[in-house]
Amino acid sequence: MSLTRRTLLGSTAALATAGTLAACASSGTAGTAASSAAGVKNIGFTFWGPDFYQKFTGQMVDAFMAANPDVKVVNQPSEWGSYWDKLATKTAGNDTPDVINMDGKYLAEYGGRGVLADLSTMKGLDLSQLSQADKEAGTFKGKLYALSTGWNAFVIFANPTLFKQAGVAVPDDKTWTWPMLMDIAKTISQKAGNGVVGLTGGGTYADATIFLRQHGEDLFTDTGVGYKDETLATWFQWHLDVAESGAGLNATKATEDGGAAYEAQAFPTNKSAMFWSWTNQLENARKSSGKSDVVMLRPPSDAGQVEKNGLFLKASMFWSVSARSKQPEASARLVNFLMNDPKAAEIQLVARGVPSSKAALDAMASKLGETDKYIVSWLAAAGKEITMKAPAIQPQGTADSLNSIARAIQDVRFRKISPLDAAKRVTAEIKAMVK
Repeated sequence: MSLTRRTLLGSTAALATAGTLAACASSGTAGTAASSAAGVKNIGFTFWGPDFYQKFTGQMVDAFMAANPDVKVVNQPSEWGSYWDKLATKTAGNDTPDVINMDGKYLAEYGGRGVLADLSTMKGLDLSQLSQADKEAGTFKGKLYALSTGWNAFVIFANPTLFKQAGVAVPDDKTWTWPMLMDIAKTISQKAGNGVVGLTGGGTYADATIFLRQHGEDLFTDTGVGYKDETLATWFQWHLDVAESGAGLNATKATEDGGAAYEAQAFPTNKSAMFWSWTNQLENARKSSGKSDVVMLRPPSDAGQVEKNGLFLKASMFWSVSARSKQPEASARLVNFLMNDPKAAEIQLVARGVPSSKAALDAMASKLGETDKYIVSWLAAAGKEITMKAPAIQPQGTADSLNSIARAIQDVRFRKISPLDAAKRVTAEIKAMVK
């Protein structure tokens, strides 16, 4: 039977309350017991990603098993689109994998329902290489449920070729403002020709969070929303102005662009000069566009001051361990290897974000390409400029809130709802999720 994520997570909660949650290897409890009896610890490892992620992660696991012959890891890879439904199904069926690829969107859901182990108490985990930001990112209600694999930031990619084509200089991203971004985008749309527009992308929780932080607010608090409806409405109005002023794509084209394969979207096909994106997508952007000089720009701000631009570093993803794993020590060893071993760093590089660990960065340094080196140095510099505390973790029950924002931004662009009514609707939906 096909179940929704909410239904499955509700089932998880009921199972946790009854004290019946259990984790086992991918072959089931019988397989785990048989392997353990033979002296081999069998653990299940689930993670998401496209084919190349599955390939290099498999290489990391092979290296781990070569160094730990008493542990057999059974990989359970999945694409992002189906990953969470599969994980929820396994969790509801008492078959949670031992080691889990976790995301901040679901950290409170799984951690708050007792599915994840407190990693600060697990033997075999060396946490000394983690920064304080790493630890805070994976902590919920005082327990360390997840370890960050590395950091990303939501930024604006810029194509210098299209700027030159429009006769516009790439701006100083430490001093530019929202009006400056709008003016630059409009000018590019007017002068670049060939159907090029100034700005695409955005309209997500990520740039909403950046905007709200500039106003001393946040998307979430521990128990609900952390913003005023009027502030979020201003952000909705900004995106409406981009669509209607010609600075970006109109509502119909923006919807089509957002739903297209990455390689077919406006920025990768040189039809957009600027594009909101996560830093780890830069290699894709450069390859798809054929422009190796695509650069990353910090977000603009109201004040035109880099310290007030609301930028934040986000853990790309996390590693977690099931609270009911029958092989917690072996599971901790695998996570420790993925996080700290030089061989793992050499294989993974920065595919899962830029790690805080200097040892990991040193291990991969000789294998990093020019784009990776640029991302590492850019994030190091930008990270030093951040003076605001990290955004709040999504509260339990709000996993679907990002879809609420996505639905609202589309309705605003098509003028089905006003920016203020959109903000009020998102607020009401988030509060209902928390309840």
